Amino acid sequence: MGTRPSSCASVPKIPVQGQLHGYPIETTVDDERAKYYLENYLAGKREHPTFHQHLDALHHQLGERLPTRQELKEIAKQMSVDVAALIFGHQLLKQPGNPALQRQFLDHLNKIHAGKAQFPKSDVLILIVPGFDYVQNGHLTGADFARPRHLLNQAGYETYFIPLDPLGSVEANAEVITDAILNHPHRNLVIVGASSAGPAIHLSLGKLLRPSDLDQMKAWLNLGGILQGTPVVDHFSSGLKRLVFSLIVWAKDWNMRSFESMSTAISRRRFATLRVPEHIAIFNYLGLSLSGDISNFARDKYLLMRKKGPNDGLSLLPDLVAPNSQSILAPRSDHFFAEDPEIDDKTLALLLTIITRISPSQ
Repeated sequence: MGTRPSSCASVPKIPVQGQLHGYPIETTVDDERAKYYLENYLAGKREHPTFHQHLDALHHQLGERLPTRQELKEIAKQMSVDVAALIFGHQLLKQPGNPALQRQFLDHLNKIHAGKAQFPKSDVLILIVPGFDYVQNGHLTGADFARPRHLLNQAGYETYFIPLDPLGSVEANAEVITDAILNHPHRNLVIVGASSAGPAIHLSLGKLLRPSDLDQMKAWLNLGGILQGTPVVDHFSSGLKRLVFSLIVWAKDWNMRSFESMSTAISRRRFATLRVPEHIAIFNYLGLSLSGDISNFARDKYLLMRKKGPNDGLSLLPDLVAPNSQSILAPRSDHFFAEDPEIDDKTLALLLTIITRISPSQ
């Protein structure tokens, strides 16, 4: 069934075409076993009995649950990173509520493609939380949410942009988010944030605000939020790399604490202490991030993290999922959603999905 690549710098490109829970995938993968998993195993075709039996045993061990970071790392080591990513995606879409949510999102996306989507009226105020370095580079990464804000306003929905320190720490930005929420006590709210905004929103909703402060908060849309940190920061946290990085931070007048707040060690400790009130619907949107779909913006970071398992170019896939949440999977995407050629239509499909979920009578 092929051999695993020995170097993350030369990822094979094996054409693949199949479906994952009804979502068509046509790209390249890093190993023949990833191709077999998508084209044969998930389609119920027993073309390679030995590998098929191995996958059966693996899925029997997992049952209905999500694989852990360590399990995905082992799968990636034994087979390939793309096999691990596909297994994660398959298991994610088996979680309670996720199949129906994914179908609803795809249905809205098809209607938008066909020009048949209708946007119901809603009294919610959508709080927009930008990502890291959104002032200087947000127009490149999408962290400034300029295009989504325009699309939401054009569709008739009111938005409020929360002006964070573009290079602020998770803790400092959580304080700004907390103040913004408290400044809208009589509005029904939905909060949306991507990447580094994710852990700041999580800290605000899960610890800094009292449950009574959040009575009007209806939903949190977590767009690839690095809730349990990024190994990219860890990579520059010791030895000569830390010295060089510290000099860069000093020269650019950045705050080292901001980067440290996104390290995996600090982020995972923080993550374990947070409890978001149960009445708030939490939706994750994350890229499946197969090797053939990694954007130029994400590629260097994706390659850096491949030895740790499937990742979206900034974080490991399991670390993007909030507790007590439901998820929408976005094949053909990685962490940098602005690179997705369908991002405008997907933005509107996400909007429709969330609005109809929190206002089912609409």
